[in-house]
Amino acid sequence: MAVKLLNQDGNYARFLITNEEVSIVNAIRRSILTLVNTVAIEDVTIYKNTSTMYDEVLASRLGLIPIKTIPQLKKTNKRIRFSLKEVGPKVVHASDLKVEDPDFSPVYDKEIIMNLRQGEQVELEAEAVYGNGIDHAKFIPGHVFYHFYPIIDIKNNNLKNAKEIAEKCPVALFDVDGNKLSVKKGMNETCIICKACEDIAGKDNIEISSDPKRIVFEIESWGQLSIKDIIDEAIDGLEEEINEISKSVID
Repeated sequence: MAVKLLNQDGNYARFLITNEEVSIVNAIRRSILTLVNTVAIEDVTIYKNTSTMYDEVLASRLGLIPIKTIPQLKKTNKRIRFSLKEVGPKVVHASDLKVEDPDFSPVYDKEIIMNLRQGEQVELEAEAVYGNGIDHAKFIPGHVFYHFYPIIDIKNNNLKNAKEIAEKCPVALFDVDGNKLSVKKGMNETCIICKACEDIAGKDNIEISSDPKRIVFEIESWGQLSIKDIIDEAIDGLEEEINEISKSVID
């Protein structure tokens, strides 16, 4: 497998993978979605909630708050305690959660939990645990997908509707100079192969295809783990599964 980093910006990264079977790339994607452990709120005890938000909805929203995760502690059965006690009028944010261990604080302080009106109150305690996508979708560390490398063949560089084609592209892929259409530098791999440009211009003018020998792999972390930690954890998870299969094989 040959891997080239095309772009990285904070919690987002795009890679170009060559000389590898799609099944292997998909195994890595599935491992990220199911085998990478993160921390999320699991148990919620609500002592008081006079807001208009149902207890079940409040507990669900707490479970979806991304929480900073330390990968090395995934096998310790560690439980992280949170508490919340607020009186309205107030917009309650994730930063209002009091956490027992500051290493496991919410990733986004300004994430809104609920809006308390005058006199409304909420008081609760919660515990967060380690889990993965097999346990529940709230533990999935991010959004990950792949596609074959796009091939954009502009056959005719004198297009009367060049501006319309560029405007219809959902990823703003094209530059326009009069009737001339060109792909922006370094943007080729961002094409999502929707073929909107091909539909407007006609296949005789623009043809969109893909190269199955090159795979664009994209991942966006929700913030609990870095991109590197997510990939490392996914590979470790795959290796563990392979070792388990190997042990079960009778010589």
